[in-house]
Amino acid sequence: MDILEHRALGGPNRYSRFPTIFMLLDIGEFEEQPSDTLPGFSERLIELIPTLYGHECSVGEPGGFLQRLKRGTWVGHIVEHIALELQCLAGMEVGFGKTYSTPEHGVYKVVYRYRVESVGLHAGREAVALVEAVARDRPFDIGPPIAELKRLRESDMLGPSTHSIVEEAKRRGIPATRLNGASFVQLGYGTKLRRVQATMTDRTSALSVEIADEKFRTKQLLERAGIPTPRGVIVASLEEAVLAAAEFGFPVAVKPDVGNHGRGITAHVSRDSELESAFASALRVCTSVIVEKSLTGFDFRVLVIDGKLVASALREPAHIVGDGSSTIRQLIDKANADPRRGMGHERVLTTITVDEMTERLLALFGHTVDDVPKANEKLYLKSTANLSTGGTARDVTDEVHPEVRLMCERIARLIGMDCMGIDIVAPGLDQPLNPESSGVIEVNAAPGFRMHLDPTEGKGRNVARAFVEMLFPSDESFDVPIVAITGTNGKTTTAKLIAHALKYGGKTVGLAGTTGVEVDGVSVISGDYSGPEGAGMVLREPTVDHAVLEVARGGIIRRGLGFDSCNVGILLNVADDHIGTDGVEDLEDLSLYKATVIEVVKDSGVSVLNADDPIVVGLKDRAGGRLVYFSLNPSSEVVARHLSAGGTAVVLEDRDVVIRSSDPPVHILSVLDAPITLRGVATFNTANVLAAVAALHGLGTPAAVIRKGISTFHPSATQNPGRMNLIDFVEFKVLLDYGHNVPAVRALGTTLPHISHGRKIVVAHGTGNRTDDNIKEFGAALASVYDHLVVADLDARGRPPGQTPDLVRAGAVASGFPAASVEIVAAPVEAVDHAFSIVRSGDLLVIQVDDVDPILARVMEHFERIVVSA
Repeated sequence: MDILEHRALGGPNRYSRFPTIFMLLDIGEFEEQPSDTLPGFSERLIELIPTLYGHECSVGEPGGFLQRLKRGTWVGHIVEHIALELQCLAGMEVGFGKTYSTPEHGVYKVVYRYRVESVGLHAGREAVALVEAVARDRPFDIGPPIAELKRLRESDMLGPSTHSIVEEAKRRGIPATRLNGASFVQLGYGTKLRRVQATMTDRTSALSVEIADEKFRTKQLLERAGIPTPRGVIVASLEEAVLAAAEFGFPVAVKPDVGNHGRGITAHVSRDSELESAFASALRVCTSVIVEKSLTGFDFRVLVIDGKLVASALREPAHIVGDGSSTIRQLIDKANADPRRGMGHERVLTTITVDEMTERLLALFGHTVDDVPKANEKLYLKSTANLSTGGTARDVTDEVHPEVRLMCERIARLIGMDCMGIDIVAPGLDQPLNPESSGVIEVNAAPGFRMHLDPTEGKGRNVARAFVEMLFPSDESFDVPIVAITGTNGKTTTAKLIAHALKYGGKTVGLAGTTGVEVDGVSVISGDYSGPEGAGMVLREPTVDHAVLEVARGGIIRRGLGFDSCNVGILLNVADDHIGTDGVEDLEDLSLYKATVIEVVKDSGVSVLNADDPIVVGLKDRAGGRLVYFSLNPSSEVVARHLSAGGTAVVLEDRDVVIRSSDPPVHILSVLDAPITLRGVATFNTANVLAAVAALHGLGTPAAVIRKGISTFHPSATQNPGRMNLIDFVEFKVLLDYGHNVPAVRALGTTLPHISHGRKIVVAHGTGNRTDDNIKEFGAALASVYDHLVVADLDARGRPPGQTPDLVRAGAVASGFPAASVEIVAAPVEAVDHAFSIVRSGDLLVIQVDDVDPILARVMEHFERIVVSA
């Protein structure tokens, strides 16, 4: 078998609202060998992965997938199930998967859910290898792939604290975007965004973090505020450490001044010989070492968020209890056999490892891992009670004494930290701390949440709720409206028109599309940003309060949407373009890709659909939110039915743009006052105006703002470069337009006679990634509109030089167009120069632009030469 394509669709996509892996799989000879024809296949597969029995598949009951195997199913479908189960076995529960046939013999689209991208991709590759091995009756050891998937999970997944924050944010409808491979996450968009890294926020004081990081500075600050802390000093040498221990009296604790996760800390050092190794351990972490009096009692962690105590836990370091017959190593193995323990963060508890700290602690009591401790003898294996090193936790939140609660909340204010962990040693927290035996031993920035979310004993506390509430108070709006526009043609113009009107209304708009990214009308970057990368740039911009996103087919196919939901989704039209490329099989398939945009409209949002396009109307049941139609036809039956049902529509009536609903009609403006319609003759732009009005109305934009926005947006090279830019050269006219497919050429063809009655010349180019037939149809469409064709070779996309323009010419000539009236000039700028050399008085020269700037610059050079200089 051969994996032809394999990628992650990180956003909503053609197949699912959730992150999905897409695999294009050639199953080769197995196309003729479904599972029931492979002797022993089902038995070997179930023996290798018994948990597959739980897969219901289309049967809808446990064992359903096994029934499909025995009845006969193709290996592409089997790979889908294996890819899912491998992820489940690695500790990531996933369930959605689907396999689709394609027109190509033996080639299938396999899609399946993932939670960690690297794990999902690796699971797919391993699934193919496993299925092929089982089919050929070759041995396959499933252990190493599962181990590698777990390693990738621990390396790449969000930690439990960050994960809990993200899930709580999503529960409240707040979008979450991972900004790197670690725990740096953005919550919300634009002006409402907040950034967190683990449990630190973008407003966590850098000074407070530095104070918390320096244990001795923290100690001094708390002591001066009357907070009980153990007596201690900073030492720089072993000699100084010995003197300090003598002053305080054993036992003492030795720890680095700066450090985290318990590294270099040794508690309860009780003799000089232990002190030497403890000092050396701390010194490896930090050159400044603290020696302080050990406190008696239990280790507690208190969590304070936004100045309020939200949870408290009693922690105990990893330990074993002797049974009188097992070695320490065997007892550790028994402890790790607890199903609650796992690697990293996969379980409530973490696997206990034997390291230098373990060996040193055991040595203090005269033991090695091969010794047999006495029955009921408890031996600690770590100096600290961190869960990450195998410790346990019991929730004691409800036991905290009011004075202790107030003290902890006061500490958070003294340090100045919005989310803080406070470590206390005391007999208990159900009584005020006794300064002689209890105290605060340190405070922590970025405290872990796991011990509180899912303690070993006691009640779990959803501390992420308080964290998210601190960032996004429930009584405040965190919404940054997103308008997403898709369709075969008109996306860019509609997007720019909406962005212009919103800016006119005082909004700071982020716009992403095929011409680049703009923030508040200023270009940030040029190029095609109509995919998730452009959406991400806009939504990460802290000044943006409204986002307008052009969504092209390619981005949806290759990576999914760049957002989880939108406030307004617009589907302008679906026409015959891109068929046969990027896996788009037919017009219905294309429509389903584009429908992704309206499927993710929020329940409170608006889906804007073209009532004049039967394919778009056929997608209405997929649309989210409230449905608003737009139509050039005042007698549209679709609109009439919709209005009679209490819906809303934007229609063209006697050249007026009118919003109709159950309320009185709202007249926005005449198309004569909408510059991009060229006084109503550019009907495709009139349709774009209707769509824009519907979107703006759906956002609650006042009619007066809509009217001003539409009436001040011009088809100029400044406001809408490369889209219907008409330049008067006095003797003739030049029109720059992007129209690059058959429907766009035909739509423009209805407008050109209203612009000029003279000869019509076009500089155009085909798109190399279209099929041969599609490129020829493009040539025929050009021939039906123009009198002379100058064909460039701008967008070959993998085709040999000259092949694309040859196909364009062939299509034109085959339609009956004179061969002598088709010229091929490969370089776009040279093609423009040639067209200017043959243009005559009264002609209309249309230039199809892709990369606008160089072509526009060349046209203006000719304008300078012909008009200005003359």
